Amino acid sequence: MVGPVWLSAALIVVGGVLFVTGGAGFLRDGRRIGAPIIAILGAGICALGVGLVLAVLGHPLLLVIVLVVAFGLLLLGNVVGYPLLVIFLLYAGITVLRRESRTLGNALALVAAIGLILLPGTLGWLAPSDVVRDDPAYLLRYAVHLAAILIVVYFGFAFAAFMIASLLYRWRRSRVVPEAVIVLGSGLIDGAVPPLLAARLQRGLQAQADFGGAPILIPSGGQGDDEPRSEGEAMREYLIAHGADPAAVVAETESRTTSENLRFSRTLLSEPDAPVVVATSSYHVFRTALLTRALGMRAHVVGAPTAWYYVPSAVLREFAGVMRDHWRVVAVSIALMVSGAVAFTLIIVPAMVPPAG
Repeated sequence: MVGPVWLSAALIVVGGVLFVTGGAGFLRDGRRIGAPIIAILGAGICALGVGLVLAVLGHPLLLVIVLVVAFGLLLLGNVVGYPLLVIFLLYAGITVLRRESRTLGNALALVAAIGLILLPGTLGWLAPSDVVRDDPAYLLRYAVHLAAILIVVYFGFAFAAFMIASLLYRWRRSRVVPEAVIVLGSGLIDGAVPPLLAARLQRGLQAQADFGGAPILIPSGGQGDDEPRSEGEAMREYLIAHGADPAAVVAETESRTTSENLRFSRTLLSEPDAPVVVATSSYHVFRTALLTRALGMRAHVVGAPTAWYYVPSAVLREFAGVMRDHWRVVAVSIALMVSGAVAFTLIIVPAMVPPAG
């Protein structure tokens, strides 16, 4: 009895600390990937601890619910969610290539679907035989297979964390009146504003209206090599043509990347830490939010609607961008997983070899 009670108490304390820490971090600044994940993990651990306590006292219902939910999520994710995800990515990937330009970025959903189809077979091909041996060929295959599984799980967890944090961030609202609404550029077509950019500009106008028209509008975008004029100029014309006060629209015309959009637009503010709202496409919201946090900006990012078939490839591109932005963390994590797989293979696997005879 004492053992389960102490274990339950430890789970409740650890879970509570994680939940409070993660929740407070998210409420303080939603531009974090880890904070909501820590809060959710803490809530689950705490619920497990409370369930164990109640089970010891003769009331096992909560523990049963926790275990059923955990098992159900695992079962649905693998048996139902995996094939549905593959089908959706295939359909979206083919649709976006039929309706949009055939670029690698637009093909990411289709590439991901093919990768998910091949993944189980690839891991099965890498798997060592069921009979454990200690010869070099077997140990090498075992280490490669284990490292591959760990890396797949790592990226799967990282993507899930990215999606959860991204969705939770979109529910937040700006708490202060911003000095400006920065609208990020996305490229012109023949010098004109295309639908994707128009949606961002309309979202910027809506954000300005949400605050009684007080914030100025900063359309941000430089001139590309294939563009007859800067995005900022074309965006400013669009905003004025759709009802914006010309005196309240200040174009930023030098930036070439999202980071430059933010940094160069920041120089047009009265103070570097003046609060702003940033308008972009829905799929681009969370990565932009992460960039504003890295730049130390007091910013809240809002998104414009995007065609459904375009979202999967765009989200995968954004996730790849976040992984690239944090490549040192990714590289260290992969190195640790590979090292762990090798160490396990060299130390533990030989001890698992059945005795001869």
